[in-house]
Amino acid sequence: MEKGKVTIFRYNPEIEQQPYYADYEFPFEPGMSVLDVAFYIYEKIDGSFSFSYCCRNSHCGLCGAKINGQPGLMCRESATREMVLEPLDNLPVLRDLVVDRKDYEESMRGLRLFLDRVNAPGSEPERIELGDLDRFKVVSRCVECYSCVSTCPAVRESKHEFLGPAGIVQLARHAFDPRDELNRELIAYSSGLYNCTLCGEGRGSAGCHPVDGDGPKEQKGHPAAETEKGLSGRECQGRNRQGGTLCRLQYGL
Repeated sequence: MEKGKVTIFRYNPEIEQQPYYADYEFPFEPGMSVLDVAFYIYEKIDGSFSFSYCCRNSHCGLCGAKINGQPGLMCRESATREMVLEPLDNLPVLRDLVVDRKDYEESMRGLRLFLDRVNAPGSEPERIELGDLDRFKVVSRCVECYSCVSTCPAVRESKHEFLGPAGIVQLARHAFDPRDELNRELIAYSSGLYNCTLCGEGRGSAGCHPVDGDGPKEQKGHPAAETEKGLSGRECQGRNRQGGTLCRLQYGL
């Protein structure tokens, strides 16, 4: 069987002062995913190797990592004969490929990420125009893997002043919902929307969107061509709320 080689970022802050890189061989098979390789290393070679995963189907966002220098989902990316695996940038490393998402998720607690209404619906079920539904569906594809956060220079330079692209897309998800009546623009501005530098560096292995590489049209004119409700919609990747928190599995921890 043909062999592959993977170089993995290793770091256990409890016992190690500095991170290092370790090389491993694995039986390479066409069609195997990067996550398959991670499981092989953990189960067959080194049980101390740590990484996060949940659904194995591009829905939870937990297996986000840098793959050959580009952020992506390990369950979605195909393995190559030679690879380098590293943790996402801009997030503290807990151990190996496991990053600490707590601080970033805490920063989104004040965003009121639920359907906020003042008036009761006039009828049920409510009628939603197709155009509004399409815009809502685009930002709803985000699984919060934080690939966008990893490549965002505005987060890197001013993380205390800018909510970051993953948080902005969660706001956009509700701003694009015609049933929502909260002024999401004010929350976005107070969260540092204009600290976005428009550098164009938000590019994962599938163009910043590991689930859908095309990205939304709303992103292209940001912030000059803002959406009708005033909130710019940058589709980024992240954690699925149901899958992420409830079934997080961190191997090796």
